[in-house]
Amino acid sequence: MSKKNKDIEVKIEETEKKVNGETITVSTLTIGKKEIGQVMAQETKKFVVVIDGRNEATMKTLDEAIEYIIRQWNLND
Repeated sequence: MSKKNKDIEVKIEETEKKVNGETITVSTLTIGKKEIGQVMAQETKKFVVVIDGRNEATMKTLDEAIEYIIRQWNLND
């Protein structure tokens, strides 16, 4: 018998953060009370994915970055 997939709510909270004198938008992804990753927007229209304090990847769109974080969480959890 196969298991049913469970719906999991992922919250995305946007905040402004100052880095090197620049104000950037940081999107923090959480599941329950656990932070699973962050996406930082860059001026070059790219998005940096940060998981566990490490820069993991650079993506072209915010959606790709969010999908990447969720994929990594599914693999490692």
